[in-house]
Amino acid sequence: MRTELESIQNWFAYNEFARLKYFETLSKLPPEELTKDRGASFPTLLDILGHSIGGVETWIDRMSALNGEKFKGYQGSDPENLQDLRKYERSVQRDVDAFFARLTSEDLDRSYLVPKLPPWWDEDFTTTIRGTLLHVIEHELQHRGELNALLWQINVDPPIVDWDEYENSRAHTPHPKS
Repeated sequence: MRTELESIQNWFAYNEFARLKYFETLSKLPPEELTKDRGASFPTLLDILGHSIGGVETWIDRMSALNGEKFKGYQGSDPENLQDLRKYERSVQRDVDAFFARLTSEDLDRSYLVPKLPPWWDEDFTTTIRGTLLHVIEHELQHRGELNALLWQINVDPPIVDWDEYENSRAHTPHPKS
């Protein structure tokens, strides 16, 4: 039976697995499809995926600062192409891996102050590592659903990844983080 921390790590690994499938699907589209303003939460397919990855980066970086690391803040930029976004994603994933390598089950209950950050939130608030990690999982799922809808609008099948596909991939290929 998995611990709560292992389950959360598994969700992050699932999101990484699915994210790579989205890169594969998006790589088959012409560049103009990736950069067309679709009037969504963020203008383009690249922007939405970049925002989703940026959310992972920002929150992992913020929580890493609790262990004495310097808080860098958002390092991403508006992606000009899929290759640049992929490089950014790999960098963020290395930070995620390093964060989880240090995280303990006891850390999940740690709370910390999050300073206001307009336009996202207008007041300081306190949250826990657990709450933040669950938020990051949900945030990525939300934007993946948005990408699905936009891909359907242009008659592209999104890479919907169910949990069984993810688990089966892990059973047949040793996961490098295991």
